[in-house]
Amino acid sequence: MGEHDRLAQLVMQRLAALTLFARQWLDAASAEDVVQETLTTLLMQRKSPDDPVAWMFRAVRNAAIDHCRTSANRRRREQSVAEARGEWFEPRIDVAIDARSAEQALKQLDPTDRQIIVLRIWGDLGLAAIARIMEMGTTTVHERYSAALEKLRTALEKPCRKTTP
Repeated sequence: MGEHDRLAQLVMQRLAALTLFARQWLDAASAEDVVQETLTTLLMQRKSPDDPVAWMFRAVRNAAIDHCRTSANRRRREQSVAEARGEWFEPRIDVAIDARSAEQALKQLDPTDRQIIVLRIWGDLGLAAIARIMEMGTTTVHERYSAALEKLRTALEKPCRKTTP
């Protein structure tokens, strides 16, 4: 058995444990991505580490922590930009939806759902294009888009509903 085959076998034996280890810091999808990237790096090295199992766990740990830091920094930057940006819409007399109500309803959405809505409605993109941009399946984008539209509809209709005595 060659060195590469031995490493591949070690990777396969430890895959579930490494993913579980990465989930200490990350959600399931991110943990799988970090493990895959780390193990690909291992398999591409010219010379294997002296203790490949320890290397895998250490590398997954470091990559997971880096991923968390990067994500936290990105969220802080996005929040800062969002707060500094001001109003999202320019109020217009000829539009039936109040700009502030629409903005508030959009802010209540999950950030990913909000991006899908903006790309579809204001970006005038198809679901397949959105799926490529968001790195999701088309079915997932469609489901999230439909659910987000329903949330928006509910949020925007509330002020218009009359209560009966």
